[in-house]
Amino acid sequence: MLTLQDLVSNRSITDNGADVLRTIGAAGHPFLVYALPRNAGKSTLVEAILGTAAPDLPRHEFFGTEAEVTSLCASPAHGYLLVAEIGHRGRPGYLAGDEVGRVFQLVAHGYSLASSLHADSVDEVFDVLRRNGVATADAATIPYLVKVRALGSPDSPSTPRVVEQIHEIAPNGTDTPGRKLLYEWDGEVSA
Repeated sequence: MLTLQDLVSNRSITDNGADVLRTIGAAGHPFLVYALPRNAGKSTLVEAILGTAAPDLPRHEFFGTEAEVTSLCASPAHGYLLVAEIGHRGRPGYLAGDEVGRVFQLVAHGYSLASSLHADSVDEVFDVLRRNGVATADAATIPYLVKVRALGSPDSPSTPRVVEQIHEIAPNGTDTPGRKLLYEWDGEVSA
């Protein structure tokens, strides 16, 4: 498993960008990693961010069932809610439709979401969530959106992947939540 320091070493992200991601993970803040197309490195980046969280911070893998919601809501929320991917089905832990609504029910209860989805921009992230029944105001409660990008064929393991952008989202009660660019890739990759 790659760490954030590994990503700095292979120039997938700068020290400053990695510091932003370390702060997110260490504080247990909710986040989504997004990219198009598949195999861009979303899951790898989610795990690298989670690797900075306190070792005793609980991680709850969530598969979208009502029984899981009942169980997780029966006690005070603590830790990360891990969802493999949001917006489509295909593998265990890939959630869509009502299952995504259950994710945000747990987020409202106080769990920190750590997941990924297929999108190419912040606006597309909100579109994917809306198509899966999540109101923009609820989606905006996820404060960090992290874009990863493959710089070539995503099917080739030798293709460099970079953290392209990190945005902080600020709910404002509208269909266009505030956003602040915290980091942007500098365009350089390792040789």
